[in-house]
Amino acid sequence: MYDAYLKYNHIPLGAILDRIRTKEHLSQRELALRSGIPYQRINDFIANRRRISPENSLRLEKALGIDFQCFFYQAQTNYDIYIATKQHSEQPSPDRSKFRKTLFWDTDFDALDWQHNSEWIIQRVFDYGNATEIKEAIRFYGRKKIIDVLRSVKDPWNEKIRNINIKKYLKDDIKN
Repeated sequence: MYDAYLKYNHIPLGAILDRIRTKEHLSQRELALRSGIPYQRINDFIANRRRISPENSLRLEKALGIDFQCFFYQAQTNYDIYIATKQHSEQPSPDRSKFRKTLFWDTDFDALDWQHNSEWIIQRVFDYGNATEIKEAIRFYGRKKIIDVLRSVKDPWNEKIRNINIKKYLKDDIKN
């Protein structure tokens, strides 16, 4: 039954532990008492702020009646492998040294998915970017994709600056 959770390697340990705990109708405090693990540590596992040891994995399995040795430890390892594989995949990205981390102030710059979030990134660069950042975005995404994305932007926020940058760097009036 629990081995089905291990198929989903993209789900962090904390989410799996919280799901099983909820299905068993246990609070975090009750789980802490049953397992002999401090409440704050249980909370840290669920929030993915702390890694689980094999010893704590065995304690949690016993407290939850899971007959699968080192289940939680294995779930954590599967997730770690998934993250490492994702980070080392051969996904193209721009020359990141040409972008200021502060341009993406509200997200983790190192975790940006340059393909999946391309529309948001293009708009952000044309709204707040400097010449180097805009030129690198054009080089990486291509003029056509950038024009297509910027044509679809309906957000009036920073529209004036965006239009100035479009005319300056793309030599285009995308409103046509």
